[in-house]
Amino acid sequence: MRQVEVSTPSLLDEKLWPAYTGILVFFVWFPYVWPFAYLAGVILGLMLVRKWLTKQIVGVTGLSFHQKEQLLFVNDRVSLKMDVTGIEQLETLGIPTSIRLVTGHGLTFDEDQSVHTLQLRHESSYLLSIHAKRRGPVQIEECTLQFKLPFWLGTIFLTGFTLPSWIILPSITRQNRFDSRLVRMGDRLVKHSPLNDPLMIQSTKRYEQEPVKQIDWVATAKTGKLQAKVFQRQNLDTFTLALDLSGPLGNGLHGRYEELIQQAAYLVSYLVKEDCKVELFINRLDADNQIDHLRMSDGRKQLRLALVRLAWVHESDRFVASKRFNQIIERQKHPHAEVIRIDALLLNRIAVG
Repeated sequence: MRQVEVSTPSLLDEKLWPAYTGILVFFVWFPYVWPFAYLAGVILGLMLVRKWLTKQIVGVTGLSFHQKEQLLFVNDRVSLKMDVTGIEQLETLGIPTSIRLVTGHGLTFDEDQSVHTLQLRHESSYLLSIHAKRRGPVQIEECTLQFKLPFWLGTIFLTGFTLPSWIILPSITRQNRFDSRLVRMGDRLVKHSPLNDPLMIQSTKRYEQEPVKQIDWVATAKTGKLQAKVFQRQNLDTFTLALDLSGPLGNGLHGRYEELIQQAAYLVSYLVKEDCKVELFINRLDADNQIDHLRMSDGRKQLRLALVRLAWVHESDRFVASKRFNQIIERQKHPHAEVIRIDALLLNRIAVG
């Protein structure tokens, strides 16, 4: 619901309305002091004009936002459309209008500013550039329309609008040179990748923009046309990602937890694109005091759900120590899935690599 606040000179304060009314009624009948009665009448008239202008402003002014998407990645830039109605009517009354927008942590306007002030003119639509800076849920926290009244009557502030919000997802790009092939294979002892097991080649098919490593050169030489390998699905294509955000000693929040979250986002994205089934454990407690667990599935929907889970992780959450977390994973993970641990040890391996 919209709220109206008025900043006005102290002489025009609404609380003085009874005092000015009394001066007007009583002083008008006495000689020498009757000018004060007329002065009080002028002030009361100005207060009535201000009240009428406030009603007109609230009645004709409208503000709405239109956003194309609610999910953004870190460093994304999008345009937010803002529609304002009633500006032309206010300009005919000589009332300049401006808007003040304040973003939450992790979201900025142009030039990385968290506060944006815009003078509204004849246009009814405006495009605001939004820059996603940090992972997590964000929104425009404050929106205030300011109307400067004529004749020094004060300024009207209109708030209480429905404001847009976003969820900023972690980046799914690998930001280091560490070869994560062995990490993707989980805890298994075999050295080949389970995603494209050379022992599980079922047949070949006509090449359709698959990765070059999947081209079957022998079949290509026989047929004279590019042929791609067709792999047989197997149970090894199921993975359990265990995101442990504890510090090196197994408790407390790791100082580089954002890097761990980004690594988890990259691995989920990679495995889903390879048509693998993925489940995700995070060593934090949810609203039901249970370990945060995204159950086994595959496809784009699973990737979206995983990224949203990772985006909602906050340093104020309640986290489980590593030892207890590993015990829970052993009991609750999918029986045929291979475990990929994303923890402090992984950061050490990346540093060495």
